[in-house]
Amino acid sequence: MKRPARIVLPLRTALVGSHLVVLALPWMALVGTGALGWDLVHQTRQDLTHQAAALSVLVTDELEEARALTPGATVGDLSLGSKLERVRERTLAGIRLLDPQGVVVASSGSELGEDLSGRLEVVEALRGLPATVLRPRDPPERGQPLSGPSRRARVRVFTAVPVVHADELVGVLVLSRTPREELQALYQMAPRLWWGALLCLLLTVGLSVYLGYRFSRSLKVLAGTSHRIAGGEMRAVEALELASRSHLAEVRELSQAVAIMTAQLRERLAYITEFAGNVSHEFKTPISTLRGTVELLRDDREMPADQRERFLDNAWQDLARMERLVSGLLALAKAEEASGHVEVRLQDVVEAAAERHPRTVVEGEAGSVRGAPEQLEAVAGNLLENAWQHGGAEVSVAVVCWCEGDTTGFDVIDDGPGISSGNLDHIFDRFFTTDRAGTGTGLGLALARAVCRAHGGSIAVESRPGRTCFRVELPRVGGGAV
Repeated sequence: MKRPARIVLPLRTALVGSHLVVLALPWMALVGTGALGWDLVHQTRQDLTHQAAALSVLVTDELEEARALTPGATVGDLSLGSKLERVRERTLAGIRLLDPQGVVVASSGSELGEDLSGRLEVVEALRGLPATVLRPRDPPERGQPLSGPSRRARVRVFTAVPVVHADELVGVLVLSRTPREELQALYQMAPRLWWGALLCLLLTVGLSVYLGYRFSRSLKVLAGTSHRIAGGEMRAVEALELASRSHLAEVRELSQAVAIMTAQLRERLAYITEFAGNVSHEFKTPISTLRGTVELLRDDREMPADQRERFLDNAWQDLARMERLVSGLLALAKAEEASGHVEVRLQDVVEAAAERHPRTVVEGEAGSVRGAPEQLEAVAGNLLENAWQHGGAEVSVAVVCWCEGDTTGFDVIDDGPGISSGNLDHIFDRFFTTDRAGTGTGLGLALARAVCRAHGGSIAVESRPGRTCFRVELPRVGGGAV
């Protein structure tokens, strides 16, 4: 199935586009999330609360003057209608004064006598607590200008404040106003925002173009160097000097990564060359022996049966050794791939390997790791096999499992004669073995080291007469002190 074509953009174009999107995101978030609308509602509520506090002082002063002339006067006896209308003209807020029963006794409109005692904000205010409630309103008329004084929001804010005189609740002030809509607020702020927005736009475009130039210059050097290295020109890594001096941390890291990759390629090439030489050497002797055996058997038809049988046994042993070498090499190559890792309980792996050697003592507790179970079991099996095979008839072997912080692993310890100092530095080398006359291929410990490295861990050995310890250390899943 043909995949759809993807849009490929130059780095400068992509940076300009992304910067412009980022520039627009705050405005989109400000309006889209409702943050600006809620802030406008909050401002309206604060304004109404402040107006209510000022009007409450006016009402108590008027009531005090009225009671000085007529004791027992109430807020219903006050003539505040004209004053409230003038306040409404200046603040655009609807104002109602309620008596202690929740009935309108003065208003900036024409709601006198209306009973508001059932409204939530009025109920709270009659209990002596200020309260604010938002109520939906009809949408504004179409064609209403953004610059006009009329508010366009779809809610109206109602604030009720108790009026207290001499510790007596004498009434309730209810103020209401529609907050500005987000678009209306932005339009009215536009004269101040215009130059700032233009400056931000120019800075955004300029910065993206400059960064695109700096990025593209260094990345072009990296791309050209990578192509030259891919063509086999390893010395091209010297051209990364320009990119490594870049002020951009990511470009420096990328140039360092390419340099490290080149060094690893060199090491891999050297490894392949050495590996091919080792394989050639290890296979050359048995192949030569087999060739000589076949020639003798073919040329000497009268060879005695016992001699023929001896030659065939030798050929069979050489073939078996070559088969073991091939199997070991395949296992070594698979171990170095480091793929197919899953979470594994290392304790189960060790116990499964120890079951093949019944006299092995298993102690401690190992944690879980990420790895290939069969490869980890091969490591434990190789170490146990070596301990039992080279330790002597009376050897004792123990496996001690452990967890320490973010690492876990196991120690294979035996009380055999130990490893000589001359061999200790080479036991992890490929094809190094002290048992060439037997079944040894020299790949078991090399395989163990490759598996440990592929799993992000390590293997080490300490040996002296009477005690040899191989320690396998691996990263632990869900680290922590145990």
